[in-house]
Amino acid sequence: MRQVAAAFMAFVFLSSAAWTFTHEEKVEGWLVGQIVVDNDEPSVQLPLQDQEHWLVVVVDFEQNTANNGWGIEEADNMLNQAVVPYIEQLSGGESNLSITVHDTVIRANFPLVDYGQDATGKDSGIGGEFLPSALAEEAVTSIMDEINWEVFDLDNDGAVDRFLVLHTTKGQEENPGNTNRIWSHFTHFEEPIELVDDHRIEHYTMASLQTGTSGVGTIIHEMLHQMGAIDLYPVHDEVAFQSWKGPGDWDIMASGNWNGGGRWPAMPTGANMELVRQQRIETVDLTWPTSAAQPCIGPTTVLRGITEGGMVLKIPISDTESVFIEHRSDSGFDSRLPGAGILVSYQDLSVGDFERNEVNTNPNQPWLKVIEADGGDDLVRGSNQGEASDLFLNNTTFGAEGVQIRTHDGILVPWVASVSGEENLSVSFTAPSCNPSMKVDMSNHGSPVLPTGEISIDISGNTEPCTSELTSSDGRGVALTHNEQGHTLTFSTQGTAPSTAFVEGTISCDGSTVHLRHPVHILNRIPLDSTFEATVHPDSTTMLDIPIASFGDGVQRFSVSIDGPLARVSSGEVSVLITEETSYVLVVEPNGLLTENMLVYGTVTISTDDGMSWTVDVELEATSIKDQWWTPLTEPGRIIGIMLSILGLSALTGLMKKEKSTPEEHEGQISELRTQEEQDAWGRPLDDDASTNAFDVQE
Repeated sequence: MRQVAAAFMAFVFLSSAAWTFTHEEKVEGWLVGQIVVDNDEPSVQLPLQDQEHWLVVVVDFEQNTANNGWGIEEADNMLNQAVVPYIEQLSGGESNLSITVHDTVIRANFPLVDYGQDATGKDSGIGGEFLPSALAEEAVTSIMDEINWEVFDLDNDGAVDRFLVLHTTKGQEENPGNTNRIWSHFTHFEEPIELVDDHRIEHYTMASLQTGTSGVGTIIHEMLHQMGAIDLYPVHDEVAFQSWKGPGDWDIMASGNWNGGGRWPAMPTGANMELVRQQRIETVDLTWPTSAAQPCIGPTTVLRGITEGGMVLKIPISDTESVFIEHRSDSGFDSRLPGAGILVSYQDLSVGDFERNEVNTNPNQPWLKVIEADGGDDLVRGSNQGEASDLFLNNTTFGAEGVQIRTHDGILVPWVASVSGEENLSVSFTAPSCNPSMKVDMSNHGSPVLPTGEISIDISGNTEPCTSELTSSDGRGVALTHNEQGHTLTFSTQGTAPSTAFVEGTISCDGSTVHLRHPVHILNRIPLDSTFEATVHPDSTTMLDIPIASFGDGVQRFSVSIDGPLARVSSGEVSVLITEETSYVLVVEPNGLLTENMLVYGTVTISTDDGMSWTVDVELEATSIKDQWWTPLTEPGRIIGIMLSILGLSALTGLMKKEKSTPEEHEGQISELRTQEEQDAWGRPLDDDASTNAFDVQE
């Protein structure tokens, strides 16, 4: 029985070891899942509340004291006279803002340059550290024991929600060339600061007091970040002359914070309003029953001005896309806008990096843009930052007719919105063909193809029979074909690379028609998304060759950018010529930012001028220890496999020893036992059976 058990255990251990060696990634993934992770992540920014309480601290410097007319009284007056009414209009008259300005000016420990120098970037020191956070931390530490922090924890989760630091110098945004000043900003502390009564402060806003009322728009802009608003201009665009400013003067989170000389900042557009005050968004459902008679008549809505308590209409047009409609009137803080009327904007959540506050970096693939009533794209091109002709007025239409609105696939929306009225503007919705009985899905923002390639197209719903009337702007014929894999668009001849064409026309299935205008990016070679892992030295420069996976027969040049934390310690060429076997050279320079065993993440983004992009996800480990012959054996999955192998071999060895025992060995052991001398309880030898006499007499 013991032999059977030993054989079973050996089988279990050895088979488990074999499975472990062949599934190392799964084993390591399971091990990572067993690690207890401290989920003390920063709290999500709390949207605008009905009862708002802000804590404000004034800090000054030895060279710029608060005694020069920029102190506590000035801060209190400015905030109550300008910011309080803005918040009231932002909330539609529902929020009450109470501002507490701490009654002591906090003197900075160091000169202004120690917090504002641009050594390695905006307000960054030689080691890459963000300098103004130290000033904010000084302010918190100085008043920590004097504040009832619970007042400023608006949702009772232990985190302070509103904290503003005003310094007594001008912000660098007024004169970017003065690189020793502090840019107005919102950010998180590197580590939350623990306060009294089990509270903590995780983030802050910092702005200039000396700018005066001209800085009101900037102060509110940065404070709205504490409520979840996101920047709508290209925040970290590497091209300094980037002319694209998102929605421009129509939104305080773009260039609208400078309206009226900075004293009359614009209200947020619909997308930011949804983040800050979701209660002011009204979603309109423009779908109709399949039995509805054509044309379908939708609702008519009278829109009041945003500063007058009006609602923002939101129309979803796909899973990630929406259209916002709002009345921007000549009233309140919107009185300094370029004009008054109906503002329409388009949002695409599938683009941008929301977590890094980088959403509107590419005008060809905007997270939010204004649908201009004059049919132009002046804002996208950067020709202006907003004008009166952007607004829809009486007897104008948009959607399927008038100014057309399409999804990022190029599909025309099925509804029409008509604006009527002079002062009391209203919007009426109709759908000439109601809802299409089928759904068409294509690659977002266009399809990259080789010169001989075809376009995949997914048609769901009623798909029999389907016909098309399509043309290509490059003169090629286009046909809709169907096989077991699905539908495709095929071209009559080979395309010319590199170039961009538009496939335009209609696809009809079972009496329903979809209007299409889809970009086609013809390339000689198309990159593939991939991953790259490597080790780098924490103290010295490392050169890395990152393979670029691709397919195609020719060569193609692409732009390259480095994103994420990786960008702080690495650099490379701004373009790459991709062939069958191409590597991108990444130069990693620690700059004092890397330590032993630190992991650095980021992406190398390969893109076209039209905005098509592919990414290489990079993971680097900083280590000064060179690999040894045994280094591969230290991987967690392999260690477990080795341990299981040892246990299995141990069980197998025990089994083999038992099998080698023979009958002769057993008999020898028995004989040996028999030859042992038997003794009584006192240790004396007992008589054996061979002795029958009382005495043994020797003759």
